[in-house]
Amino acid sequence: MAARLLRSDKENTKEPAGKEYSLNEEVKVGNLGYVVSEVKKDNKIGENEFLQKTTENQFLLVKVKVTNNDQEARTIDTSLFKLNDSEDREYTAMADADLYVNEGSGFFLAQVNPGTSKSGYIVFETPQDISGLKLQVSSGLGWSGGEYEIINLEQ
Repeated sequence: MAARLLRSDKENTKEPAGKEYSLNEEVKVGNLGYVVSEVKKDNKIGENEFLQKTTENQFLLVKVKVTNNDQEARTIDTSLFKLNDSEDREYTAMADADLYVNEGSGFFLAQVNPGTSKSGYIVFETPQDISGLKLQVSSGLGWSGGEYEIINLEQ
């Protein structure tokens, strides 16, 4: 069983089990499965001139497939993801970026039925010189959350 740790925001969470996963490797956390297949950087997101967002920093786009291995529908959201760097800084996914990088409803409070998957991009705004990228993935929102695993994004 993974050890408990006290986070700075006073939220109790379970520490990752210790193994780090790689790109294109399935990570099971609770009843959710994750596969990260692509990581890219850009200073602009959006496909057309009317729906674009730019930054003076950089956007890190992480392509992920989330599979529901539960017996009932599960809610998938950008809040299931955190990004950490080599300086132990933690970045939150940009929920509003979903509109620019994913077709349809994307990952914003998406319902995923048992045995099905949802794929798309998760976006983080980061400094341009960021390194040591590790994606933290969660077992779920609310009561189904609390377990985490780490995917090494640099290989």
